[in-house]
Amino acid sequence: MNSPRAKIRRLRLRLFLSFALALAVLAVMKALPYASFLMVDTDVGIAVSDPSHGFSIGPLRWDVEKFSSAPELAPFRRYFFETCKGKTGAHAAMCLSRAFDHAFPAGRPQHEFLERRFDPAADFEAHLLGQPGHCVNRCAMLATSLLSVGIPARVVSFSPRSGRGGHTLVEVWTGADWTAVDPTELGLVGSFRPNSARELRMTPGVLRLFTREGRLRQGSYLLSDSVARGEVVYPEPWLYTRIGPRFSFWPFRGKFVQAGMYNWRFSTPLLLCRVAFVISALACLYFLVGLLFTKSRVRAAEPKLSPEPEPETELALGAS
Repeated sequence: MNSPRAKIRRLRLRLFLSFALALAVLAVMKALPYASFLMVDTDVGIAVSDPSHGFSIGPLRWDVEKFSSAPELAPFRRYFFETCKGKTGAHAAMCLSRAFDHAFPAGRPQHEFLERRFDPAADFEAHLLGQPGHCVNRCAMLATSLLSVGIPARVVSFSPRSGRGGHTLVEVWTGADWTAVDPTELGLVGSFRPNSARELRMTPGVLRLFTREGRLRQGSYLLSDSVARGEVVYPEPWLYTRIGPRFSFWPFRGKFVQAGMYNWRFSTPLLLCRVAFVISALACLYFLVGLLFTKSRVRAAEPKLSPEPEPETELALGAS
């Protein structure tokens, strides 16, 4: 029969192993790409019905009507009417892209919409005053400006599994289908014609840039490889508009949906690591509680020793 002391030693060993495993899984999880974002997959096809009132991709929802009346997006709405009033679809997207290109140069911005402290209106004003911006910020500004006037649009990232590189575009509704727009290179993206992001990812061949009328531009599309290597990922609209419900929860920065059916999805390792971390943490807590409970029972079962009486001192009575 095992002694209580041996049981305590086993519990200590299991507690240590569970704690070490939880730390190891946490380290692996933090080393994986997109660890700070909530990544989910969807097998639902990207709808091609009229999205003018709103549309969804998996668990994410774009409430176009709410964006078109939100007072927080008034600076975007005012800029659109001053710059591209009367334009719709791809024509509106290209008009804004050219206006952004004249307003500020390419470069690293002070803030990105992936940061928690990102302020769409403040950063929009800073860019219009000349602050540099790369594809992430240009696409955020473009999609938000289009949504502010009721034109369906969404940011789409072509994210590589390594977490490095890739490119970000905007999909705009043209009245019949979604079309990918590159506000950095100033063109519509496609193979033989302007395509949607899903078509770009699934269509083999070299990608090209097209004008807003659909005519082929001269020269090659320099970012073709970045798009071809990336997985189609949609960030939640709250990240770049800060309007409406937030789909992610603490401690994640935002929620991303990987759309389409592929043989391997980079969000799967993250999901497995998060599940393993939770299981290891629960096991650690279980063994910790068991250790404390066992210790208390052992202490209660130990006999309490009464203090030994002091030896009586015999007084020798002697005659003086």
